[in-house]
Amino acid sequence: MELFKIKEKHIQPRTVEIYVKGSAVIEMSYIMPVFLLLFVTVIHTVFYYHDKAVINGAAAETAVLGAQLERKRGTEEYDLNGIFQERIKGKLIYMTNVDVEITNKEDEITVSAKAWKSGMELSISQKASIVKPEEKIRWMN
Repeated sequence: MELFKIKEKHIQPRTVEIYVKGSAVIEMSYIMPVFLLLFVTVIHTVFYYHDKAVINGAAAETAVLGAQLERKRGTEEYDLNGIFQERIKGKLIYMTNVDVEITNKEDEITVSAKAWKSGMELSISQKASIVKPEEKIRWMN
């Protein structure tokens, strides 16, 4: 004896059709290039500031290392340009053309770097003082 009789139905899946107005398609054709241009601009800006940070750090490290090596003058020859190039090798994303100029005055080392690519340019200058504390200590005694 069955209390409940379940009738089985074969259910057809429903298809939902979505209609888009023609004006929405036209509006998107104007808006999408603006979003893409904004995205590309943000990416280029991020690459610019990344390369600026890498070059700035390499110039500062090279200037400090040059000041330390100048203090120990007479121990060995050194190539600050090569040291700078080693610091930036393989780290730059966008601005791969870099010129570096290193000047050695009697009391400071200056490392100036200039990078450029397709209209974007950046210039960085870092200085480090050449200190000689042993001369000061001898003078004080």
